[in-house]
Amino acid sequence: MARILAHGDMPFLAVKLLIGGFTAFILYRCAHLKLAKHGMTVVLALYFGLMFVHAATGCAALGWNGPELFFVFLRNMPQSIIGLFF
Repeated sequence: MARILAHGDMPFLAVKLLIGGFTAFILYRCAHLKLAKHGMTVVLALYFGLMFVHAATGCAALGWNGPELFFVFLRNMPQSIIGLFF
C-alpha cells in the first residue's frame, strides 16, 4: 500500500475502497456458507480493532494521551490481578 500511497491520496483511497468492496461482495455472495459467516465475524472484529487504533492515534496526534494510558492499563492488568492473590 505504501507504493500506491506514493502515487497520491486518491489512488490509495480508491484501491483501499476496492479491496474492501471486493471482500464485502465475496462474503455477501457466499453468505450461505459457514466459513463466510465466520469470516465476516473475523473481518468485523479486525475492523473494529483498527478503528480503535485509528482513534487512539488521532487522539495522540492532538496531544491527548488518554488512549495510550488505557493501553498501558490493559497491558498491566493481568499482573495487577495476579498481585491481588499473592
